[in-house]
Parts: sequence; structure tokens; C-alpha cells
Amino acid sequence: MLRQRVTSKGGTTYAAITALDEAGVKASFVAALAAAGQRAKALGDEFGATP
Repeated sequence: MLRQRVTSKGGTTYAAITALDEAGVKASFVAALAAAGQRAKALGDEFGATP
């Protein structure tokens, strides 16, 4: 993984990313993007947009 190649294990970026991972931030972003995608589809359906 790129992150593991570019961050020092004892560095500040590593500490921040570890904290975000432990807080479940990735799952929150995935859920937010899925919700936005579903809403975009619903709006497209409602207003007759074609893909």
C-alpha cells in the first residue's frame, strides 16, 4: 500500500491516519459516498436525467 511506503511508522502522518482508522472514518466516507450516489440516482430519476 502506498501509505505504508510513504509514512514513517513513528511520524505525525502515521499517527493521524491510525487515529482516523481507529475512529472508523473510512467506513463513514464509504457510507456518505453511497448515500450521495443513491440520492443522485433518485434525483436523476425524478427529473428525467439520462446517464
